[in-house]
Amino acid sequence: MKAIVVTDPMCSWCWGMAPAIELAASQLEGEVEFDFMLGGINTHASQFIGDYGKRHLFKIWHEVAATTGQSFGFRLPERLVYNSKLPCMAVQVVRARFGKPPFGYLHRLQQVFFVEGRNINDADILAHTAGDFGCDREEFLRELEDSRLIAQVADEFSSSRTYGTSALPNVLWEVDGARSLLAGGYADAQMLVALIDVKKNSQALV
Repeated sequence: MKAIVVTDPMCSWCWGMAPAIELAASQLEGEVEFDFMLGGINTHASQFIGDYGKRHLFKIWHEVAATTGQSFGFRLPERLVYNSKLPCMAVQVVRARFGKPPFGYLHRLQQVFFVEGRNINDADILAHTAGDFGCDREEFLRELEDSRLIAQVADEFSSSRTYGTSALPNVLWEVDGARSLLAGGYADAQMLVALIDVKKNSQALV
């Protein structure tokens, strides 16, 4: 049995839900495996975000902070393309390096962006952050440009949208390779554990 979080390094509600995911995974350790898929945000965008876009984002961030209690710095890099393709690729490089879902790196990138206001579309920042998790800088940057990685991430973006909602975050439930939607949108740890318990119990009765 597996819970799969559909998330993204540049998704504000995903950052808001990060502590809930960590707490639920801790409470269910040894019972349910936690993994994630990357959804992708504005992956074809190429223009710098303007003042209106920044104000709109800050409005969302205030809502997320009020709902979840998560921290935001309410500042953005001066020249930011709000396109999560590159940070998603970075997350997959770290996954391949360690052979397991790198929740720590994902949540650290979210913190760098949403709290510290740094540009996680900058390869140097991505590499420096990966270095804190044991990745070699030059190897990381080389793998970040791998054409196979680009195709893999594009496939994951497409796949993540096929389970009942295009919004982020959401959580899928997987048993024996079959996936279904468990939670669409934000859920706190208590709700998430309760939803998983229902699935576990129903599975036990099968």
